[in-house]
Amino acid sequence: MRLDGKRVIVTGASSGIGRSLAASLAKRGAVLTLAARDRARLDAVVGEISEAYPESRATVAAPCDVSNELDVRNLIGGVVERTGGVDALVNNAAISVFGEERRTSVQDYRGLMSVNFFGALFAMREVLPFMRRQESGLIVNVASVAALHGVPYLAAYCASKAALVAVSQSLRAELAGTGIRIMIVYPGYTATEIYEREKKAGGARRPTGRYASAESVAEAIARGIERGTRDLFLTWQGRALGVLRGLAPFVVERAMRDIARDLADPGARASADPPVPGTGGGVP
Repeated sequence: MRLDGKRVIVTGASSGIGRSLAASLAKRGAVLTLAARDRARLDAVVGEISEAYPESRATVAAPCDVSNELDVRNLIGGVVERTGGVDALVNNAAISVFGEERRTSVQDYRGLMSVNFFGALFAMREVLPFMRRQESGLIVNVASVAALHGVPYLAAYCASKAALVAVSQSLRAELAGTGIRIMIVYPGYTATEIYEREKKAGGARRPTGRYASAESVAEAIARGIERGTRDLFLTWQGRALGVLRGLAPFVVERAMRDIARDLADPGARASADPPVPGTGGGVP
């Protein structure tokens, strides 16, 4: 897809991958609608793009809570009314909870599903009728390597991203021959604010080591869009996991056990079990 002049919606555009992707797409001439909950932060991103790429097409800030179906309907409808259609939708908005599953509440699961899965689902269901009428379009679903296999201390996050991948794959088959494509992105650990904002359920510490920059991930996604990539794996570990989970599942399971052991908080393990989750918590 040549991005110059293409009408693109990016959710979760006020920070992280979404913010960097907005810049990468603007540089390529896309007509952008940037969605997130925080209007002030969105306006700041629009200002940055206008200053960095004065020749770029108009970039519009569209406050939207993707977990609210009416908000998403108004977002998509507003873009179609203003521009006449949607050429690409990037479902990037996401939140996270990190910690032992036993410390993760049912409300935490619901919170993550409402944004990471249902937010993307609402957007796809709203945009697809317009794409069907124009007989073209691209949906980019930013999933995660964590969607390929359950990762210790990210149970709720893994579940939400795996659900997104499953729906994406089902839709691919149903949309064959319509001119509408679905691209699934599998980033690894990326240095974004999601880790600062996530709920820490406890019982484990986040892995240290090298995290990819949001800018490098965004550039890879933009190039993937241009090249018509179907499944974009952004780390060698992700590619290996995609292969090994089918060919040598025991290797993957052993690696996950090692990760769980290495990241466990010894003090938390020695303490008494926490209250049974389900009555508190929630996602900030």
